[in-house]
Amino acid sequence: MKAKITSILVFFLCLAIQVQAKAPSFKVMKSGKGPAMILIPGLNSAGEVWDETVAHYQKNYTCYVLTLPGFAGQPAVKTEHFLNSVRDEIIAYVQENKLKKPVLVGHSLGGYMVLALNVKAPELFGKTVVVDGLPFIGAAQNPAATLESIKPMADQIKKQMATPNPVAQKQQEANMGSMAKDSVHIKKIIDWGRTSDYATTGQAIYEMYTSDLRKEIVAIKSPVLVLGAWYGYKDYGVTKEMTTNTFQMQFANLPTAEIKVADTAKHFIMYDEPAWMLAQMDAFLKK
Repeated sequence: MKAKITSILVFFLCLAIQVQAKAPSFKVMKSGKGPAMILIPGLNSAGEVWDETVAHYQKNYTCYVLTLPGFAGQPAVKTEHFLNSVRDEIIAYVQENKLKKPVLVGHSLGGYMVLALNVKAPELFGKTVVVDGLPFIGAAQNPAATLESIKPMADQIKKQMATPNPVAQKQQEANMGSMAKDSVHIKKIIDWGRTSDYATTGQAIYEMYTSDLRKEIVAIKSPVLVLGAWYGYKDYGVTKEMTTNTFQMQFANLPTAEIKVADTAKHFIMYDEPAWMLAQMDAFLKK
């Protein structure tokens, strides 16, 4: 009898270990009904950033809203390959949950992520929306930048962010006015940053600057909509035309991508021009 009980305990222990091993490092909030839509926030952001978007789509889609590890209070994970690890976990989640061609929506870092997902598993995903994200952020300001030329700066950022720096954090928070217009939204963005893991943020920024998908996006088979923003950098001489050209150059190897740039939205387009964003998405998803 003891042997039998022991065998049962061992069986359930192994089962528990397997379940635990499959649990993703990211948080998932599921709501709605219909085909799957996965929404991925940007650097340090909570899934809450998509609340209004989910309210709009949950009648027609089952929305899977992620909060990535280390961001906005979600427990961090130790990895030297943050972006690729999260990418592979999302692919595994889609496969394990048998999601059929889910729509992908990603903001900023999440925008890069939805491109990376399509590059790695082009047959797995459906229509894709990139909200102010790029295949290579390192060339956003300097089109001639390369991984080699950008790496010293990325190394410095990673080194500086290895440990919390209250002074640097306050300086970053003071610049959040370029991210969104409304003070309530800015406060929310700052609060998410304060509850994010400093080292994870540094690692993610480092990897964003040293990852270039511009050539690889040629493998993407799903329709892609790209929504850009420029208004947050208006005071630095940036124009809508300049931003449009940047997006067109970055997506040159994916000529089928639809590129639209908002008139007055800053980086968080879903907060500054929600009606415009949803109208672009609606038209794209109905095609």
